[in-house]
Amino acid sequence: MGIVATTNDSGGGYAQVPSGVHKARCVKIIDLGTQRQEFSGEVSWKRQVMLIWEIPGQDNMNGEPMTISKFYTLSLHEKSNLGADLTSWRGRAFTETEKQGFDISNLAGVPCMLNVVEGNNGKARISTIMPLAKGDEMAGQYNETVIFSLNEYQEGNIESFNKLSDGIRRMVLRCKELEGNDIDMGDGNNGADIGSDDVPF
Repeated sequence: MGIVATTNDSGGGYAQVPSGVHKARCVKIIDLGTQRQEFSGEVSWKRQVMLIWEIPGQDNMNGEPMTISKFYTLSLHEKSNLGADLTSWRGRAFTETEKQGFDISNLAGVPCMLNVVEGNNGKARISTIMPLAKGDEMAGQYNETVIFSLNEYQEGNIESFNKLSDGIRRMVLRCKELEGNDIDMGDGNNGADIGSDDVPF
């Protein structure tokens, strides 16, 4: 399974999670496959994942809790964003055994504290993830838990894929593992026709 790191799911015109420390719960874990990256003219491919949290204390003005996301490269190296965030979230470092294969789907439904800051682009982003204090309570989960595994999708299990937003599905279909596949999204678009749309989170 793979995961990436960047900002949140708040697109233009949508209310963003305000800066500050918030109680949150991980509700979606999405394997994005191996995605193309380009920086300073150099192209690379990295296995990425996306985590999405709901924030019960922040309402998006339609009765639902706000959500925020972060992309990660799927790596537990101590200098990786995923490794650093999970170490902070757990409150302890990974053992050598855990580093050999930690199933990030175990994060589904797990509460935490998110320190949200304003990024250079003006959008809210997660800077730090911390464990929820012992004995601290938070509202029950609102959004359905979604765990999307690219391996399961390739084996024909499309149930979790169909629960993803169109933007995220398009990103999944651009991954290297599905390169050249002509996949029907059910809306008249297939993998070959998908451009570089922003992913609405």
